[in-house]
Parts: sequence; structure tokens; C-alpha cells
Amino acid sequence: MVTTVQSSNTIAFPTSKTHSGRERTDVIRVEQYAELRLQLSNILQTTLELPQVLQLFFNEMQRSLGIDSLTYRNSKHTSNVELGISARHNCHYNLVTNKDSLGEVKFSRSKRFSEKELQLLEMLVGCLICPIRNSLMYREAVQSALRDPLTGSGNRMALEKTLEREVALAKRHNQALSVLVVDIDKFKAINDNYGHTAGDYVLKDVAQILSQCCRETDAAYRAYRFGGEEFVLILNHTEAHGSTVVAERIRQYIENMTTTFEDNSLSVTVSVGAASLVEEDDMTTLFSRADKALYQAKHEGRNRVVMIKG
Repeated sequence: MVTTVQSSNTIAFPTSKTHSGRERTDVIRVEQYAELRLQLSNILQTTLELPQVLQLFFNEMQRSLGIDSLTYRNSKHTSNVELGISARHNCHYNLVTNKDSLGEVKFSRSKRFSEKELQLLEMLVGCLICPIRNSLMYREAVQSALRDPLTGSGNRMALEKTLEREVALAKRHNQALSVLVVDIDKFKAINDNYGHTAGDYVLKDVAQILSQCCRETDAAYRAYRFGGEEFVLILNHTEAHGSTVVAERIRQYIENMTTTFEDNSLSVTVSVGAASLVEEDDMTTLFSRADKALYQAKHEGRNRVVMIKG
């Protein structure tokens, strides 16, 4: 069963057939369930994290209706949450507002739902609309604060937060971790000769190459714009040799890249500094070593990869 749920003072439930064959719609006043809805709404408003909102709702549905599983899908916001173990009988609800679709939620359990239970469930699902909308808005705001608006890469704030966490995790679990610092060679000449808009086109194309290289190697590789024409990649579970392989692939891809701006075909190269985590490193020393490697690559003639070991 698929039902569209919207905010309303009354809930229109799925139609059923009367003995005469005519359709009948049961309408239940929300006021009858005001206390239940209020309690549930208060619970769901205790967090802005989407997985926690859904977990709280699932807990209440387990208690009141014996729900075995809850699955939430939202393709627009790339959100997928699965709770519990899927069972035989299920029902689906599309969550919508006047302005937007908030995704689909699916429930299942081993025992077949009665009509009254479906009516109660649909009424309670209406309580999810505002919390999910607020959670999605909150997540978008957080992501925007950590995203470079031009390239879509992580920004410097996101880099610092992530690198600090990854260094701590790598040291705690004795895992490899490497950092690449990528700088576009002679980028100022692009801006001077073709204008800053052309430079923006180049930056976006370089960021796209970095993202593609991340996907081709390991989903754990993440790219960040550190500032200007400089980018940083965090390579989880990657030792020194592996990091230079990734860095060389990036260098070659960008060397073969062409950016089209108006009637101009622009080509650039990059220099890459690499460093891998050693026992005495912290976030600052690891990044500093990769940055020194970058400047060594620049000094040696640009368009190359340099690794400095600890």
C-alpha cells in the first residue's frame, strides 16, 4: 500500500469497498489522538539528526504497533536509513509538503496490518513531516558550511575537522594514512591572461578530476579546497607507496585535461606533495610535511610528485 501523507486537520485513509460495491473513506479527527500526537511530536523534536529522528519514531512504532522494520528513502537528498529486520507484510507512505517531497517511509512486520492499525499508523506518520523537513534543512546547512561553493569540494574547515579525526583513528587502530597537497602550477597566469572566470572554470575541472580519482581508487579518499588553487586529499588506509601512485595518477589526468572557456582551450599542470603518517605525527606535522613536499616539487620544476617520509 502506498499513501501520500500531508499536514492536515483530518486524515483521509485508504478507501475500502462497501457491500454495494461503492468506495468508502474513513475519516478520523486528529483531535481524538491529540495527546498521542503531541507526545510523539515532542519526542521527535529532541534532535535534528535524521537517523535519530527515525530511530525515535521506530522505537515508538515498535512499542505501539509491533513494527519489525522501518526503511526511509529520499533520492533527492541521498538519504537511506534502514532500521530493524524486514518482515512479510508492509506498507509505504510518501511524505510531502506543499513545496517538496520529503521521501518515502516503509514499515513491515510479520503480522498482517488491520485496517484500524493502518489508520493509526498513517495518522502517526503525519508527525514525521516537520521533524524530517527540519532534519533535512539542518543537514543541508551543515554541509553548506563545510563545502566550497565554487568547486563543491570540502572547505578548509571541513579539512581540519576531518584530518584531526582521521589521524586520531589511524593512530588508535594502527592504520595507514596519507595526505596529498595539490597545487595548480602557474595558476596566476590563467587569471591574468584570461580573467578570473576562466580561472574558476579551471578550478572546477581540477576539483572534478580529484573527485573522479577518489572514486576510482577508494570511496574513503576525500578532496578539499584548502585555499586559492590548492587542494588537499586525505587517503585512508594508504601507505607511502600507494599515496604516490594516486598522486601520479592525479598529475597525469590533470596534465591531459583541457578546460574550454569561451573560444579558448586551457591546459594546466599540478605539483603534488605527499606525506604518510608516522608514530610521532599529529595533524599539524603530517600536513606540514606534505606541504613541504609540495614546495620541493615546485622548486624542482613543477608538474611532479614529491614524497617526504617522516
